[in-house]
Amino acid sequence: MILCVFIAGFWLFAGLSPVRGHIVEDSLRLVLVRKDLPVGERVMTMGRLARIVYHRKSRKEAFTVLNKAIQLSGTLSDGQYSAYLYALLARQYSDDHQPVWARKSLDSALYYGNQTQNNTIRAYVQYTRGWINIRNDKPREAIAGFLEGLQLMEGEKAHACKSAIYREMSDIYGQWTDMRNERKYAGLCWSEAIKSKDPDVLTAAAHVRAKRFVHEYEKDSARQALLDSALYYYKHSMAVLKKNRDRVVHLDRLPVAAYNMARIYSEYMPVSYKDTVFDYLDTAITEARKTGENKVLARSYLMLAKYAIAEEDYTRADLLIGNAMIAVHEEPVTDHRINVLIYWCLSIIREKQGNVTEALGHYKRYVSEYTSLFDLEKMTLAQKLEAQYEANRKERELAVLQEKISYGKKLNRLYIGLALVGFIAVGILVYANKQRTRAMKQQKQLHEMEVGKMEQKNRISLLSAMLEGQEQERSRLARDLHDGLGGLLSGIKIEMSAVKSVQHNAESRGLMDKTMEHLDDAVNELRRIAHSMMPELLIRYGLGEAIREYCKRLRTSGANIECQVFHYTNDMDHSRQMVLYRIMQELVNNAIKHAGASLIYVQLQQVEDQIFLTVEDDGVGFDKDEIRAKQSAGWTNIRARVEFLEGDLDVLSEKGSGTTVTVACSTHPA
Repeated sequence: MILCVFIAGFWLFAGLSPVRGHIVEDSLRLVLVRKDLPVGERVMTMGRLARIVYHRKSRKEAFTVLNKAIQLSGTLSDGQYSAYLYALLARQYSDDHQPVWARKSLDSALYYGNQTQNNTIRAYVQYTRGWINIRNDKPREAIAGFLEGLQLMEGEKAHACKSAIYREMSDIYGQWTDMRNERKYAGLCWSEAIKSKDPDVLTAAAHVRAKRFVHEYEKDSARQALLDSALYYYKHSMAVLKKNRDRVVHLDRLPVAAYNMARIYSEYMPVSYKDTVFDYLDTAITEARKTGENKVLARSYLMLAKYAIAEEDYTRADLLIGNAMIAVHEEPVTDHRINVLIYWCLSIIREKQGNVTEALGHYKRYVSEYTSLFDLEKMTLAQKLEAQYEANRKERELAVLQEKISYGKKLNRLYIGLALVGFIAVGILVYANKQRTRAMKQQKQLHEMEVGKMEQKNRISLLSAMLEGQEQERSRLARDLHDGLGGLLSGIKIEMSAVKSVQHNAESRGLMDKTMEHLDDAVNELRRIAHSMMPELLIRYGLGEAIREYCKRLRTSGANIECQVFHYTNDMDHSRQMVLYRIMQELVNNAIKHAGASLIYVQLQQVEDQIFLTVEDDGVGFDKDEIRAKQSAGWTNIRARVEFLEGDLDVLSEKGSGTTVTVACSTHPA
């Protein structure tokens, strides 16, 4: 029968599902591929990778990665890297039940921890020291390490490490049935876990809070709400673990949570919750197989075996107990509590089957295991009580020390406050003096700005008067030329026409015709000059039409010039239109006379209340610095007119690459 049970159990274990890939592990491996990764970051990344690989993949590979990282950390002067890596190595050796190597690694971690100023790393080493002492049944030493770690982390944001220390302390006080301290540290553990936002830390803290509620219920079973709270935190833990299955390190907490929920429903809830118990046990068994959590697997099979015994299904009970025995056999260290349950169940089954001899044999083994377990617990009870007393004494000393520190801090704050008041007073005086000096400077600047504005207004007034005088003079000259000299030339032409009619000599008539042509040219040139000096189209139809007409006349005279006018609304003051027209004339004349341009392009564009005049040519260009140094009359007039318009002048030109001049101004003066 036992052989069949072992064979059946073997086939059940052979069906274990492989653990899925780990996203964080893949990310860390990608980081390590980078060749430019600094040595410090590389060794810390290797440490995190070893931790994940140890719990999720391969313990052998984890040791290899960690040892390589330790060798690499020896090249760094700061001891924080070696301290962190040796602490990880100590925990791995402890989990592998190699206490000698765990102790040696911890000593190395403590040694390198004294060679760094990184308090978070030093606190992590102290946490590791306490964690190993708990596994070695040394709770007093563990508490001492935890308290030292908390002191080092005072003021630090190491939420994950703080939560881990509070978790271990809550477990210790829970074993000592010190409900007040268990509740206190479970609450602190959960508070720090929330701040960390780490799913591993959150699930561990959830388990601590759930256990605390179960312990309180066992003390006062009338408070059913305590069980509801315990179930809530176990369910929360399972939800977080399932959601982050490919990110968490300790996925083995998932079967632990499922088993504990099954135990709560089985031991403290009505029989009607039997199906719920089986559902959670199925989850616990499935996840325990995947993660190698053999103790949970064994306890789950034993709980199912109890139900099978109650239903008198002894064959199934035998099979389940056999599976539990295989799971226990997989553990490197025997768990006497599980063996006690196994032999008790086997003795009950054999008794029910009428096999008294085997029942008696199993019962004797049960008594032997129970006696060993009782003796072991009795031996450690005194140590636990002494450790509890010592821990309470140390906590009281810590509280007194914290009170002294708090008092010292208050005094320091008072002294600092007085010093700050003095500094603030001096600062206020210095600031007031600076403000006074700045105010005086600002007043001086404002005065200079006002003087500048007045000078600019005077300059613009002078320019306005000068330009107005020029335009009036141009208008007078244009009228005199048109009415005076123009009329005179027209009269001469009429008289010569009369003389021509009485000429009979062909040669004389030909000479007279040439003279008449010259008179026509003179009249046309006179009209062109008069129109240039005072364009009638600008007065009648505005700047746009005046520019078009001006360019058209230049094309007639042989110049290759193009003109475009866009969106011009003719709502600009007449005086400003005239100034802009004169600027255009000056720029075009410069392009014709000095640039040797083969093509001139004139553009007038209006965008809302802004006017843009552009004159571009493909001539020889010029050096702007040379023109500025010469102070030529043409450019001086252009700049003066732009200043009158309160506009902007932009000149782009280089020798051999043409010239582009853009004038921008408003339709109305500011």
